[in-house]
Amino acid sequence: MRQNTKDWIQHISAATLIASAIAMAFVSFFLTLDIGAGPLTYIGEALSAALGLFGISTYFMNRFDKFQRDVREELRRGREFGMRNEELGMRNEEEEDEDATVLRHSGHLKE
Repeated sequence: MRQNTKDWIQHISAATLIASAIAMAFVSFFLTLDIGAGPLTYIGEALSAALGLFGISTYFMNRFDKFQRDVREELRRGREFGMRNEELGMRNEEEEDEDATVLRHSGHLKE
């Protein structure tokens, strides 16, 4: 199932729960001029579930976006660090070759 479809189902479910809670409140009030414990419990549970669905969806989308940004930033830093390391490594090898040549000519390093 695609992410878009999952989000769509989640939002439709949450909107349906909110609409049913509002409808239950109006029907209960107009029939009895009071909202009893049963309908009030349903309204509270439906609103809690709907807000939970919206909240979870929003939370995970934000965390995933932050994770992607962090990974991209680390990859960018890693590439820059790798480039600097390679440049330093090449310089060190060249300097070592020059040092070895000097030591060979001076007789301190045998081939």
